[in-house]
Amino acid sequence: MLIPLEEVLRLPSFRSAGIEVLSGSPDATAIRWVHSSEVYEMGHLLAGGELLLTTGLGLHGRTSAELAAYVRSLADAGCAALAMELGRSFFRIPSEMVEESQRTGMVLLALTSVVPFERFGEDFHEALLHRKLSAARQGAPVLQEFVAEVLAGTGLRALLDAISRSAGCQVEFHDEAGHLVERSQARSGSTRHVTTAPVQAGVRPLGRLVLHAKESPRVRAVADRGAIAIALELGRHRGPGMLRDPAGSLLADLLSGALRSHGEVQRRLEELGWSCSEARPLLPMAVDLDPRVPLAEETSALTSSATEEYGGALVSSAGGDGMLLVRASPGLPRTRRTVSAWHAAAALRLGRTPLVAVSPSVTDPGRLGAALQETRALLRDARSSGVRARLVWPRDLSLQQLLGALPDTRLDRYVADQLGALVEHDRQHATTLVRTLDALLRASGSKQAAAGELGIRRQTLYARVERLESLLGADLTDPTHRTGLAVALAAWRVRTGIDP
Repeated sequence: MLIPLEEVLRLPSFRSAGIEVLSGSPDATAIRWVHSSEVYEMGHLLAGGELLLTTGLGLHGRTSAELAAYVRSLADAGCAALAMELGRSFFRIPSEMVEESQRTGMVLLALTSVVPFERFGEDFHEALLHRKLSAARQGAPVLQEFVAEVLAGTGLRALLDAISRSAGCQVEFHDEAGHLVERSQARSGSTRHVTTAPVQAGVRPLGRLVLHAKESPRVRAVADRGAIAIALELGRHRGPGMLRDPAGSLLADLLSGALRSHGEVQRRLEELGWSCSEARPLLPMAVDLDPRVPLAEETSALTSSATEEYGGALVSSAGGDGMLLVRASPGLPRTRRTVSAWHAAAALRLGRTPLVAVSPSVTDPGRLGAALQETRALLRDARSSGVRARLVWPRDLSLQQLLGALPDTRLDRYVADQLGALVEHDRQHATTLVRTLDALLRASGSKQAAAGELGIRRQTLYARVERLESLLGADLTDPTHRTGLAVALAAWRVRTGIDP
C-alpha cells in the first residue's frame, strides 16, 4: 500500500525534522516504506517506492561523479524520495546531488534538525497500519460486489466495468509482461496519477490492476479488492493469467514445451477440427502486437483477417506477441502470395502494418511446438534488428542471426572499421549519410532507384556518393566493398536495433 509523501511529511517525526524540499513534488509522490541506510551501493538493494533516510556517512569523500551516480542509482531502482540529515557528514546537500535528483525527478529532502531515524519508521508504520484497517472496513461491501460479478460469469470486461464504477475512473488489467489485456468501457480518469495493485494466484504473479486515479483510501480499497476479484476470475479459466479458449490453450502448451508427443498434439488438434500431416501442413506465424491496444481486440483482428484468407486460424498471444497457426497453401510461391494477402488484410483491420514473422510449413505434429518457438524467436530477432512493419521469413534475417552469434566486441570492431567514420559524421553534422548508403546498397547501386527512395534528385545523390566514398575510403562500384558495407549495416542493426 502506498501513502502520499505529502501526508507522510505531516507526521510528527517528520515535522520535527525541519524538512526542506530541494527537488521533486511531494504532492505527486507516494511511498511504500521508510528505510534508512548509509551504504553507498544501495540502489540494487531497493524494491522501489521507498523514502530512504541517510546521514550521508557513506557519501563522505565521494567525487562529484560518484555523488551524482548515487542519486541516479536510487532513482533507477524506483526510490521515491531521499532524505539526508545535515550536520554530521554534510552541512548542505551537494549541488551534484540536487541537480541529479532534479534531472531524474526523484524527491530530495534535507533534514535540518536531528530526529532518531527509528521515530520516522515508527510513525510511518502506524500510519500504514491505520490506512490498511480503514481500507479493509471500506472494502468489504466492494469485494462482495466484485465476487458476485465473478460468480455471475460475465467475464473480465464486465468485472473491470464494475471496478471502474466503484473507483469512478478508467480501469485496466495488464499481464505479467506489462501488456494491456483488457480495459473498462469508461475512458475518464486522471492522466497524471495511477493506483496499481498486483494480481496474484498465491505467490505467482498474474499481472497488475491499474486504476487511473490518484490514490486515496477509497481508491486503494477498490484496487486491492478488485485485484482479488480478478485473480478469482482468471482462476476460473485454464492457463496462467490469460483467459484462453481451447485454441489458445493448445498454442500456449506448444509454446511452453509442455506438449511434444506426436499423438497428443494430433489429438488436441482433432478436438478443434484441425490436423497436421503431409497432406495438410500448418503454417506458424508470429505478430508484433501493439501494447496500447487490448489483447482481445488485436487477436480478434488477426482471427478475422485469417478467416478471410485461410478460412480459419488457431490464434493466441504470448507476452505481447500474437501467435497463429493457419493451413498452408500448396507450394512455396502460393504460400507467399497468400501470406502477403493476409498481411494486407490484417493491416486494414489493425489500423497499422504489423511486423510479422513466418516460418516454413510443418507436416509433423511433433514439430509444431518447436516451429512456434522458432517463429517467435524470429519475430524477436527482427524487432531487435530494427525491422518494422513488414513480413519476415527466415531467409530475410539469416545474416543478422549469424552476426548475432558473434562476440559483441568482434561485431562492434567490425562495424567501427566499416562504418565508424560515417556514423560519426552523421552525429556531428546531422546528416543522413548512413541512410543514403543503406538505400544505395538495397537498390543494388542504382542511383535512380536510391534517389527515388530518398526523395532527392540524382544530382544530390551524386554529391552524397562522393562524400560517402571519401569518408569511407571505399569504392561503391566495387562488389567486395559493397558486400562488406552491407554486412556492416546488418551488424549495426543487430547491435543498435535502429533501421536507417
